[in-house]
Amino acid sequence: MEIENNRVATLVTPGSGQGKPVENQDNRQSGPTSGETNTGGSTADSVSLTGEARQLQALETQIASQPVVDTQRVQAVRTAVEDGTFNINPERIADKMISLEQALTDMR
Repeated sequence: MEIENNRVATLVTPGSGQGKPVENQDNRQSGPTSGETNTGGSTADSVSLTGEARQLQALETQIASQPVVDTQRVQAVRTAVEDGTFNINPERIADKMISLEQALTDMR
């Protein structure tokens, strides 16, 4: 089974600016940079976050503090494999592979 990745290559090209930090894409700035003050006599800009935005920030912080790998789960699987008690369900594996292939096909 072959998976084509031509779509990704056409969407992200070296000249497209993909993957570059926003501040490096355009050297022109519309307002004062950090450390500069606006002395034009206008009022200062302010930003207020909605409750949903604050909740998303809290969730992002909580997720960032979690380990990337569940070491307890890895140890449990390792022990089961060593003991010979690890069960493999070929139908479930096949179903997951088919679901992945369908999801990738739908993206085209």
